[in-house]
Amino acid sequence: MTKKIFIITGETSGDLLAYKVIKNLISSNIEIKGIVGNNLKKLNINGPFESKDITFFGITDVIKNIFYIKKKINRAVQYIENYDPDIVFSVDSPDFVFQVIKKIKLNKKIKPKFFHYVAPSIWAWREKRANKIKKLLDKIYLLFEFEKKYFDKYSIENDFVGHPFFENFEKNQNNYNADSNIISFCPGSRQSEIKIFMPIFLEIMNSLGSKYTYHFAITNSTHYSVQKYLEDIDKSQIIITSDENEKKKYFTKSLISIAKSGTISLDLCKSQIPFFTIYKFNWLNYFLIIPFVKVKFVNIVNIIANKEIIPEFIQANCNSKKIMNHLHFLLNNKNELKKMIVDYNVILQGFSNKNTSEKIAQDLVDNLK
Repeated sequence: MTKKIFIITGETSGDLLAYKVIKNLISSNIEIKGIVGNNLKKLNINGPFESKDITFFGITDVIKNIFYIKKKINRAVQYIENYDPDIVFSVDSPDFVFQVIKKIKLNKKIKPKFFHYVAPSIWAWREKRANKIKKLLDKIYLLFEFEKKYFDKYSIENDFVGHPFFENFEKNQNNYNADSNIISFCPGSRQSEIKIFMPIFLEIMNSLGSKYTYHFAITNSTHYSVQKYLEDIDKSQIIITSDENEKKKYFTKSLISIAKSGTISLDLCKSQIPFFTIYKFNWLNYFLIIPFVKVKFVNIVNIIANKEIIPEFIQANCNSKKIMNHLHFLLNNKNELKKMIVDYNVILQGFSNKNTSEKIAQDLVDNLK
């Protein structure tokens, strides 16, 4: 008898994480459908709509689209109930995912197991959410070992599996080229992020001048917007990449990167280059969220280390003047750039080379029996 899995992903990063797991299951006697993105679509997986249809940025963005989101939640629930899977495997995007699971449980039409990958950051803010999570999930897969104590505290079944981006990781900081003239910018994958960060990047480029080549690592959906900001810049100074392999090629050649906070931080760590983390909410989002935040840092490397290994420029500090002051210091003290790589490699070892994707895939199979 064929077993069924339904996948729910939201962000592009979640779709990639799910892809790494699910590609291990394609040859099995398992039927798979889902709310997916471009990576999982390569495996011919489809569903009621795509993950890009439920990607929103910040509380205000969610509020503006609340009725649209409710319709998507109802559509997802109806589709999943008709599909009647043995397992619902969700990856990240907890605000959407947990609403879907809650409605399925309330309706009581089907009784799948619910497994979730990438833990909500209860260690960073709103820890009491764990009480609700316990009622929704059969198991949660953890990327980082420090998370385990928080979920154990609430008796939530969990498994520390490591991070899939570092399944075959070998540190190679000795290959870092401190004489490179390439600076990489990573402005994010949303139009709202492009509007916030591109003006800052342009000011930094203007300050640094023609001595450097500027690499922009972007997504296909933001390509046009980024090009518009760069239309008056000498094209010989600009490299724009959206292909993942091309991005990695230029990351490894870069002197330093300045990147919006998020999954890109771990991509840059894997490329073994120094970088800054920047982040900026609109002020309404910031004031709504900040009272609940329990951690001093936004970069996961800094959070695990409990100190600032990766320089952070957040909210009011996220401006070209403050970024440039620290950047000038590092460019004049390049041994500090190399030290950053050495320091974050110590942290990376804790969640690297765990065969993460295969481990999760096997656990899913075991729970289908």
